[in-house]
Amino acid sequence: MPRLIIITLATFWLAGLAQADAVSIPDKVKANILKRHPKAQDFQASHENHFNQRLLEVTYKEEGSEEPILELFRADGHLFTNEVPLVGIGEAPPEVKQALETNFPGYVLKKVEMAGNPNGIGEEYEINLQVGGSNWKVSINDKGEILGKDKVE
Repeated sequence: MPRLIIITLATFWLAGLAQADAVSIPDKVKANILKRHPKAQDFQASHENHFNQRLLEVTYKEEGSEEPILELFRADGHLFTNEVPLVGIGEAPPEVKQALETNFPGYVLKKVEMAGNPNGIGEEYEINLQVGGSNWKVSINDKGEILGKDKVE
């Protein structure tokens, strides 16, 4: 009998993990996007923190385009700002590159995106990199301060 309980609890826990990874896009956010981009498709969403706010990042493509559009939405469903993919770390301030070199020596850059603060001065950078066989998602502001770092599996 205890074995059945353990299996049931493990199944419940694993189901909870799967649901935690799936992020749905609220109808009002999707309507906002489709009003501005009627041919948007391939929607994906994830939660992110920028400028001390928990935001919903929605990525989508315009019909006929391979370039993704990245937008950040507040909890109330209103557009906060866009994220802009950068070609490389050279497009960010030197303080950002220095912070990476200091904290992640020998890193290999996978992706870098910039979010400008719509409520004032400042930018934040979301950087995916690999170092020592591990993948990391790092948030850094334009002054080179690391705001968050998560090991990604």
